[in-house]
Order: sequence, then structure tokens, then C-alpha cells
Amino acid sequence: MEVVEMQICSKKDLKIMTGVMAASLLLGGCSSVAPSKETEPITNDPSIKAEINFRDVEKTDYDQDKMDQEYRRYCFELFSQTLRDHGSDKNVMISPASIMMALDMVAAGAKGESLEQLTNLFAAGQGPLTQQAYAADLMDKINSAKDIEFSCANAVWANRKLLGNKVNTDYVDYIQDTFLSEYTLDEFDETTPGKINSWIYEHTDHMIEQAVSDLDPATVMVLVNAIAFDAKWETGYEDFQINEGEFRKADGSTEDVTYLHDVTSAYYVTDKATGFIKAYEGGEYGFLVILPNDESMSANEFAANFTAEDYEKFINSVSYQYEVHSKMPEFKYDFEFIANGTLQNLGCTDIFDPGAADLSGIAGQRGDIYVSKVIHKTHIEVDSRGTKAAAVTVVSCDLACEPAIVKPFQTVNCDRPYVYAIVDMETMAPVFVGTVNEV
Repeated sequence: MEVVEMQICSKKDLKIMTGVMAASLLLGGCSSVAPSKETEPITNDPSIKAEINFRDVEKTDYDQDKMDQEYRRYCFELFSQTLRDHGSDKNVMISPASIMMALDMVAAGAKGESLEQLTNLFAAGQGPLTQQAYAADLMDKINSAKDIEFSCANAVWANRKLLGNKVNTDYVDYIQDTFLSEYTLDEFDETTPGKINSWIYEHTDHMIEQAVSDLDPATVMVLVNAIAFDAKWETGYEDFQINEGEFRKADGSTEDVTYLHDVTSAYYVTDKATGFIKAYEGGEYGFLVILPNDESMSANEFAANFTAEDYEKFINSVSYQYEVHSKMPEFKYDFEFIANGTLQNLGCTDIFDPGAADLSGIAGQRGDIYVSKVIHKTHIEVDSRGTKAAAVTVVSCDLACEPAIVKPFQTVNCDRPYVYAIVDMETMAPVFVGTVNEV
């Protein structure tokens, strides 16, 4: 007996074949389609185009100082909002770069207000070409860092059942060329989360084991960015610079920690904070400390109100006329959160709204797919050797026309003698009953 998978579009209660038929659903809306004998996904629809001219991105020049300033603004607006939404008194760490890379892959296929909101999140008023070019250059800079292990990687999984090849091939080529993204057509079954998590584990230098627990039946695409950082201090800590001591936690209680003592030369001071910076090998990157002047404040309370303007003032306050004696504890922790609400609070709303999202440069028509979830997860370890850190951002895009559970159905071919009955639907009592032995 033949068993065929079916997809139900619950909004209009239509039954459609998965694979080719579900791809037709995605690109033609929730409408009835005729059966098809095709077993392979149909080819790319040439009508699917991106709003961004991908060929122009690599030719785009921009003001480096202005874009760096915009990026710093985005970093602290995102960090402050994250603390307000998810902070409490726990340790918090985000990677603005990872979130930006993942969402810039979304932006590459966004149009209209969806594209404008994504672009303005990172670089208000600078335009999508400039933002895409800046993100691509930042990724190149990360991957070409010297004397430390620093990597940025991207991957995209597309649901073969719901998308097939109904993805803008120019979009796929672009994210492969510009963001070095691995692109995989997958069946999106029970093994898919494991495949995604294995990729994450590998590309976060084994610091983050899992970010995806399961996938919704409506998920058509998963876009992932992973960043891994492993660097030794330019000047390491000797044994005499390491001792035990007490650390006062945000709730007022104390704990025993291992302290690292150092003498450096860069000193930062404003009316809100003091700080120092310690360089990693190669001198390209460093660990910057920002210590609130108000000793009664928790770090989260301080940072939630520490603006991009405050940060600009802080980094511009640097002085080299002192010996800076510092101590900080060794520490390590993990942090994770769903970033949907935080991004919406920063003005990026349309991509999360099935009725407003326009990701038609990726696949389908306006309103076919939207961003259902942005997962962000980080890990950090700081000790006498140096620093290890990792981040992953997972963006799930779902079918706006919500599919019900995919389940098999049986085929009954009345091509031989059979019995029939006309029945009362409430009692199932036959009104007529008969047989067909011939037609």
C-alpha cells in the first residue's frame, strides 16, 4: 500500500503534498494545487529577486570612522536593551558581531521596511549596501587576525520539503561568497537539530555544545553565525601576580576567587567609570575593563544605563601618564537568551510579524516567511593564560501560513469491486448500502 506524506495548511484547511507541493504553497500562498508527479524540487523561480544589488556590495566604499562609530552605538544599545530585558543580577555577555552577521544574512534577502529596520539597527541612515560591505569587511578582519585564534563562520540550512530549490539562487551565491556561508538543503527531520548543533560545536571551538533543541514543522530556513576567540595575554601573569581573595557579588554576599594582578599604562576615567585595558598577543585585540564609580550599583544596573555616548566619552578619556595597578578575578560562564523582544524594542519589528515581514529576496512572496526566533548563546573564560570566548546566533525563519503536523495518509484506489453505504453521520446507520462489482 502506497504511503505519501501530506502537509496541511491549517488556515484554509488545504491538503498539499510536501516537497514540490509545499514549495508551491510557499511561493503561491495558501491555495489549492494540482497533484504533481515530480520527485525532485522544481528549479529556482527567476521572479524571486533581492532588493540589494549584490554586485554593488563589493564595490561599495564607506566612511570607516563613521561606520565604526555606528557599530559601537549598536553594540551598546543592544547590550543595554539586553540587560533591561534579561539582566537581573546574573552575568550577561553578548556578541553584537555575531547577532549582526546572522541578521545581515537575513537583511540580504529583505525588502522595504524590513530591510530598512535591519539596516538602521546597525547603521542608521547609512544604507543597506554600506552595512553589508561593513559586515563583510568585519568578518574578513576577524578571520585574518594575527597571533590569536579568531574565527567567524556562517551556515544556512534550508528545508527541502517546504522550500526545495525555491530559493533565490543569487541570494545563495551572495551569502556563500560574501559571508562564506555553508548552504545545505536538508529534510528537516528529527536529525536536523543534531546536525546544526554539531556544526555549532565545531565552529565555537567546542565551547558551545547546543543551541537548537528542536525545530517547528513550519521552519523553512535556519541561519547560523558562530564566532570563536582564543587569545593569550601579550604579557602573561606570573605566579606572584596571582592570589586568592574575596569578591563582593551584586546581592552583597561574598565569594572566594582567584585574582590576577597587573601593572599597565592605559588609564580610562570619566564621571561614571574608571578602567584599564590589557592587550592580547599581536596587539590587535585587548580586554577592556569598565568599573562603575558608584560602588552601590550592580554591573547590570550600570551597563543598562551606559549609553553609546558614555562609551565614546570613556574610550576617548584614555591617558598614558600613570602606572595602572589593577586586579580582576578569573571567571567563566555561559549566557543565552531569545533576542526577539530585545530586537523589537530596538525598532526591528517587521521581520517578526508574519503580516509585515518582507523576506521575498530569499524565497517566495512578501509575507510568505518571517523570522520566528533569534537565539543567542555565549561562553567566556578569563584566566591567567588569556581569554577564550564563543558566541552563536541562530535565526529561524518560518512559513507564515502555519502548517499542521505532517502525517502520512493512505491511498484507497477503487479500481476493483467494493461496498458502499449512505449513512446517518450522527449514528452512522446506513440509509442505503450496496456494492459495485461492475461499472
